[in-house]
Amino acid sequence: MKLLTIGNSFADNSTRYIKEIFADRGVDLYVSRANIGGCSLERHWNGAANKIPDYPNGKTLDEMIEADEWDYVTIQQASHFSWMVGTYYPYADNLIAYIKEKAPPAEILIQETWAYRADNERLCNEYKISQSQMFNLLKENYTDLALKYGLRILPVGEAFRIMQLETGDKTGELTRNPDGPSHANALGEYIGGMVWYSVITGGSVDGIAYAPDGVNRDYVPTAKKAVKAAVAMYNK
Repeated sequence: MKLLTIGNSFADNSTRYIKEIFADRGVDLYVSRANIGGCSLERHWNGAANKIPDYPNGKTLDEMIEADEWDYVTIQQASHFSWMVGTYYPYADNLIAYIKEKAPPAEILIQETWAYRADNERLCNEYKISQSQMFNLLKENYTDLALKYGLRILPVGEAFRIMQLETGDKTGELTRNPDGPSHANALGEYIGGMVWYSVITGGSVDGIAYAPDGVNRDYVPTAKKAVKAAVAMYNK
């Protein structure tokens, strides 16, 4: 199975442990990452349209896509734009059409990113919205995009939200770091990887024995419960 991510550090987060998770269930996965830190849909599209060598080893997006025959290609919005619907279009439209042209056999998947921690300074002082507001807006934006093109969602943000509700975690600190964009910590990356595994393979996460170093094993059953609930909610 071959996977190409076109994203940013949040795609890096969700795929940190993905090969180990897939291997644990006997699935051989090859992952290539066309990820740029903080990269928006607009930047990815402009890079593709102008053949800018922004990607690993000085490659263009053309070269990244044409390097192999992909089973899956993922896209997402930059976290700081994820809650603003006007930042998605026409760049998502153009990028989806471009991927379909360059890699017609591949299924395009959309990663739903996550809201920042409730105590995040950018959220409180710059955006002036709550964590719940950010999540509800980004969820609406990703859902609308998926419905427009009939694409499946990798609901990592929803799994984080459910994990908070299940554990009484008011800020989101169990899954996110206290940095500017609230990158996922080890538990968050593990949850992200399990979401991707479940959506891509259709397999249950219950049988996954692997858990990364740095993940408190006491949280693993609840993490799996959150993943199953999120995937069931989005991909019926």
